[in-house]
Amino acid sequence: MRRRFLGLPLGLLGLSLALTACGDVPQPFRHEGINAAVAPRAPRGVVVRPADDGPTAAALAQAIVKRLVEAEVPASTREVVPGAWVIAAETETRIATKTLRWTLTPPGADSLGTMAQSLPTDVWAKAGPATIDRMADEVVAKLSGPLHGEIALPAPSGSVTAARAPVVRLEPLSGLPGDGDKALGDAMRRALNGLGVRLQGAEPDFILRGRAALTPGKPGEDMLEVAWIISNARTGEELGKAAQQGAVPKGRLAGPWGSLAGDIAAGGAEGIADIITAQSQK
Repeated sequence: MRRRFLGLPLGLLGLSLALTACGDVPQPFRHEGINAAVAPRAPRGVVVRPADDGPTAAALAQAIVKRLVEAEVPASTREVVPGAWVIAAETETRIATKTLRWTLTPPGADSLGTMAQSLPTDVWAKAGPATIDRMADEVVAKLSGPLHGEIALPAPSGSVTAARAPVVRLEPLSGLPGDGDKALGDAMRRALNGLGVRLQGAEPDFILRGRAALTPGKPGEDMLEVAWIISNARTGEELGKAAQQGAVPKGRLAGPWGSLAGDIAAGGAEGIADIITAQSQK
């Protein structure tokens, strides 16, 4: 077994990560940019473009961004990073009706979702918070599925491609404080889906198990240790491990984990995908 270790800070958690794999891993483990656990296939986030230059369009775009962020999808109305997905609308005005035709488009690909909204032009021109909220809710409800991996997407370059993508079964986590069992499991599913790893199928090729322990640290801190163990589903042989450890504010994990679950999953997902890719190519 060849061991490769890389420690690095991870978001606000200050977690470091060590990657252990049996055999060569194609690329060194790294975690850069926006959290891959809450991002789409190109883990750079989402840009929401206003439908026009007016105040209603600007308010609607901001409302959509707010809902995406609340759903743990990085989003902005500004194109702050390359490679972001885009939610945009083409507008059409006919006498007394304004129509917005929304699309969700990943970088370098065709749109993955479309929807239309129509309303009277005078209502659009003077839209209040209730109208804007209703429209934002509808856009996010109709277009956010691909952002959470709810439909199959083309795999990006460098990920596990659909033609050779193995199936991984993520075992349920247990014993974490607060809502950690569900929050961390859900975050890891989103992270791996964003890297092209299939998490569905009757006969998995790999089993992924998460193990975590929370122990007292320095005054005001707890030490969190997380290990993601990848095994051969047929033989039970352990193939590799992505391990994280770091300090969190004392009691922070006793309630909702929120974005911290995404931070932790982001730190382990790329290492897990590297090990799975290496094993699949043998």
